[in-house]
Amino acid sequence: MDSIRFRASDNLLLHCLDYGGRGRPPLLFLHGGSAHAHWWDFVAPAFTEDFHVMALDQRGHGDSPWTTDWAYGTRHYIADLYHIITTWDLGPPVLVGHSMGGHNVLVYAGTHSATVRAIAAIDSPATYPISAKAALKQMAERPSRRFDSLEAAVAAFRTLPDKTIATPEVLRHIALNSFRQESDGKWVHKMDRRTMLREPIDAWPLLPAISCPALYVRPAASPMPLDYGQRIAQRMPRGNFAGVADSHHHVLLDNPSGLIAVLKEFLGQLVR
Repeated sequence: MDSIRFRASDNLLLHCLDYGGRGRPPLLFLHGGSAHAHWWDFVAPAFTEDFHVMALDQRGHGDSPWTTDWAYGTRHYIADLYHIITTWDLGPPVLVGHSMGGHNVLVYAGTHSATVRAIAAIDSPATYPISAKAALKQMAERPSRRFDSLEAAVAAFRTLPDKTIATPEVLRHIALNSFRQESDGKWVHKMDRRTMLREPIDAWPLLPAISCPALYVRPAASPMPLDYGQRIAQRMPRGNFAGVADSHHHVLLDNPSGLIAVLKEFLGQLVR
């Protein structure tokens, strides 16, 4: 696995993991809110035989830079994607996003459908309810926890939402890549907490404009309403729906093999 950088909007230089498959069509994974590119480490490598597979640290997350002034609305993530995709020489990508990343994928494809080959959104909101934005705002206003050691930080790591059946080994791997050491020796989460101040774009009216093949994936124990994913899929002209057993919201950690299976079935139509 290599680390590469892409120049995005606002002149930001975003960090991206490159899992391999160079020379093949691009497949770009987008993590959820408060997460980072390494969340895809248990899924992304399965696709390198058919695609050039990458996972982006979106602005304010992972090893990508923070902005001086707040600039973490959906419009900022979409501008980053547009700049990256229209300036690289890889061609139109498949975009796969989880949670907030999937929301960004839906909005991006509904706005710039001609620049993508196919998309998949995994347990993603088409828009955010007022109550969800308020809860995230409260979390954003709390100071980051500071730890005396990386092991202490790893021990305290929790997913958000916290329901998960991921193995201890998977969670430890994610946690080890979630913290950085500051100049005073303390360890803090890499995420800029201001990223939880959301200004989403309503994707519902954009869904009919998504002309490429599209998939919505619902984990078995999703916190979303039971028919939410089906309704999103039905609004997209070439929309599909799939479920993954034995998983909560963080399906890419809970059941990576199940997620790989539904993504491969969907993406198979592109590589046959």
